[in-house]
Amino acid sequence: MRKERDVRFDEATGAWFGKSMPVDRAEMESRVWRFGELTPSPRAFLDCTLPGHVRTLFSALGRGADDEQLEGTAVEQAENYHIDFVKAAPQNGAALHSHGSEETFIALTGRWQVFWGDAGADMAILEPYDGIVVPGGVLRGFRNIADTEAVLLVVLGAHNTGHCIWAEDLQPVFAAAKE
Repeated sequence: MRKERDVRFDEATGAWFGKSMPVDRAEMESRVWRFGELTPSPRAFLDCTLPGHVRTLFSALGRGADDEQLEGTAVEQAENYHIDFVKAAPQNGAALHSHGSEETFIALTGRWQVFWGDAGADMAILEPYDGIVVPGGVLRGFRNIADTEAVLLVVLGAHNTGHCIWAEDLQPVFAAAKE
């Protein structure tokens, strides 16, 4: 448990001043991830093996969803959010799903379609460095609409987002895939 920081308000400047919380180099190094060393998770979610939803997650930070099958997470110390990188071939991405927290999508490469709602009828197109934040409880999905493999940065607004909730119309598809 960390101790309280020593901070003070300076009336003359109208600003707060203080010293850093103590942290040693080993702890800070345990909080670094290198993209090239992240463990790929090609079956992280139930839909990852379905046509049009094949993708690989690289979990950099945090724990993710209760039912996320990660091969490894580089840094688990995050308390309030989770970060994944998603790599997908053209026309692949995630099926409609929701989490109990907001989820931010930022296109790093390529073009991504992020869609939402019960049928995924509403959508936004993201170019590199564009992003969108989807509120918790809203069904959302995404798809690489570029001509080449692309990478999407995904930030979930909780260390553990609970279960991944899938759109109701996916139930027969998942049942057939399970068999």
